[in-house]
Amino acid sequence: MAMDGKAQYEMLCGACHNPDGKGAGEGAFPPLAGSEWVKGDPERMVQVILHGLEGPMQVLDKNYNLVMPPQGAALTDEQIVAITNYVRTSWGNEQSEVDLALVKAARQRSQGRSQMWKAEELLEQWPLPEKKGPLQNLRATVYKGSFQSMPDFNKLTPDSLEESQTGFVDLGLIKGKEGFAVVWEGDFLPATDGDYVFELDSDDGSRLFVGGEKVVEVKGIGGIGRKKTGRVLLEGELVRVRLEYFQGKGPQGITLSARRGKDWTHFTKETSTSKPIAPSIPLVAKEEARIYRNFIKGTTARAIGVGYPEQVNLAFSADELGIGLAWIGDFIDAGLHWTARGQGFQSPAGQRVLGLGSGPSFALNAGELTPWPQTWQPELKARFGGYVLDEKRRPEFRYQVAGIQIFDKPEATEGRKLVRNIRLKVGDNPPQGLSLRLSGSGAKALGSHAFKLASGVRLVVAKSEGVEPLVTNDGVILRLKLKPGENRIGVRYVWK
Repeated sequence: MAMDGKAQYEMLCGACHNPDGKGAGEGAFPPLAGSEWVKGDPERMVQVILHGLEGPMQVLDKNYNLVMPPQGAALTDEQIVAITNYVRTSWGNEQSEVDLALVKAARQRSQGRSQMWKAEELLEQWPLPEKKGPLQNLRATVYKGSFQSMPDFNKLTPDSLEESQTGFVDLGLIKGKEGFAVVWEGDFLPATDGDYVFELDSDDGSRLFVGGEKVVEVKGIGGIGRKKTGRVLLEGELVRVRLEYFQGKGPQGITLSARRGKDWTHFTKETSTSKPIAPSIPLVAKEEARIYRNFIKGTTARAIGVGYPEQVNLAFSADELGIGLAWIGDFIDAGLHWTARGQGFQSPAGQRVLGLGSGPSFALNAGELTPWPQTWQPELKARFGGYVLDEKRRPEFRYQVAGIQIFDKPEATEGRKLVRNIRLKVGDNPPQGLSLRLSGSGAKALGSHAFKLASGVRLVVAKSEGVEPLVTNDGVILRLKLKPGENRIGVRYVWK
């Protein structure tokens, strides 16, 4: 009677690799489901069970540096057969089964071994199956010449055209030569909808277009280690990828990868030699808003990030008392600041980021052509008073300006809209000449209360008494004619 492989696996292997084969600890341990280490020659897997595996390795494009202890002395050949066959035929794995003779021969072949395997050593004898790259219909057009910067390919005559069956960008037969440029074009089908961060590195220059839009570029002459990143929203449909590269002289090389959350897609077999600053910890707003209090790139040091379930996000500046940034899509990656107290400013994780200008949100006597002040005017006596969360953890920011108590409640709604409701409690002597800025420079009027901003965002100001919108060189400004008691301002930012 055959031994129960499932029971043996769950009893002896499930603690680390998980009963579902996806790796325990939410992926802290290597997965076996879909793993390239399970595919191909079965002796590779048998040798790992017999003698263990230690040191750095990569599984499904993720790096690990763990120890799997040897099990050869504890397990019988029959147990190894049962476990190996269960893993090779479960969770979507569709590999041939092994027999007792193969396991006995593998044990005999390595019986004198006293050390655990290193990945590099193991793969020299039992290499992983050739991996198929993510690009379909891939072809490379090669141009000869002496280049110091990216050429205009429309003015060049191709030297050769090569079609690739591997699906990977590869210098191939060109590598080792000097004086050439190459354009790779292919189709990419993203696994899921969402924001993808592309990482490009090259020796010498390169640039990437996705769906006809330039996403990222490494400029000029220089070696590997100049990694640049760019972000683009992909919606689960086949998209055209164009990668341009030129080699001036000396070494050559190119790496291209894309990250969606914690998942990586590599378009080149070689990956960047740059070490990541920190692990990825994406913050996701599901049923309620998420708050991120840390340094956010594009606004002041005292920024309060808010991610809403509606996929609209903002960063409120406690220094400038207003929204400094707003964007759609993914919220933020907390890896930089949530591990080892990383330094620096973290960029928003989403796309179509709207910068709402620098300097205080309020000013006195700011005219149409007068530069908006970059520091607070002393008579405004501005003071941040924190924020209060509602039942869905949406913050209402509270602050004081010129003796006015202000309650500023942004909310996200369906249709990629950010609604900002501002209540101002004014005393008996309202300040004269007070203005509130709602956007950065470059705004265009679409009507008396509607404006076109950067990143394809439309700004609509609710009509109300005492609020006069004005387009200036510094953005959209509201001239306020306040009355004693409560005054209200309604603003809507809409991403089209």
